[in-house]
Amino acid sequence: MVRLMAPYIDLIMVIGVVILAMAFPTAVGAFSRGSPPRAAMLALFAGGVLILYANSSRPGGYSVAEMPQLFVKVLTGA
Repeated sequence: MVRLMAPYIDLIMVIGVVILAMAFPTAVGAFSRGSPPRAAMLALFAGGVLILYANSSRPGGYSVAEMPQLFVKVLTGA
């Protein structure tokens, strides 16, 4: 199954980073309203799982320095 998912590992990593980045404003909004941050916690969990899966599926993993090139590669389809 990992062989079938191999072309999509970069996309999974980018989606995970975007979900994780969107979780922080959601958490701040929930805390400012005084409500429990349920959606933010779900987004943190989902983004973290996607990042961990992508990082463990790629030999050598990803580094922070690779992220800009990874986003450009996924968004342009190169």
